[in-house]
Amino acid sequence: MIETQVKAAEKISFRPGTVKDAQRMWEIDQACFEPGISYTIEIFYYHLLINRDPSFVAVDDGQIIGFILTSKTEKATGLLVTIDILEGYRRRGLGAKLLEIAEQAQKKRGCRTIKLQVDVKNRAAIGFYTEMGYVKKKHLRDYYGPGRDAFLYSKDI
Repeated sequence: MIETQVKAAEKISFRPGTVKDAQRMWEIDQACFEPGISYTIEIFYYHLLINRDPSFVAVDDGQIIGFILTSKTEKATGLLVTIDILEGYRRRGLGAKLLEIAEQAQKKRGCRTIKLQVDVKNRAAIGFYTEMGYVKKKHLRDYYGPGRDAFLYSKDI
């Protein structure tokens, strides 16, 4: 288990996610995103159980309070599937730490680039990804359904 000090002097631990975490990860995803953007529970089981994709969770007092889920889409390209932090824990450095851990894991898998999609209306996430070195590459029309666009971002790691 990796430990770090985050803003507000909290002690949050980070560890790899497992299939046993799928239900909690899904619950957090449902709390963080509206229908149409949030994922089904099957997506979590697919990535964690079938694909065995890297995921990492942030834990506070034994409870998962955030996570990141990644995948590999091409030989040297990783995908950030989702990163979710419960509202009361945001803006404390947890997302940055989870992203840092996931990028290192993807690098070990042979990825040289990581891509992600983000809702064009999610200004907080866009600012976060930009701050973390991700660059907007493309506007994806109707990515989340009719009239619900996304931006494609990527970062060389």
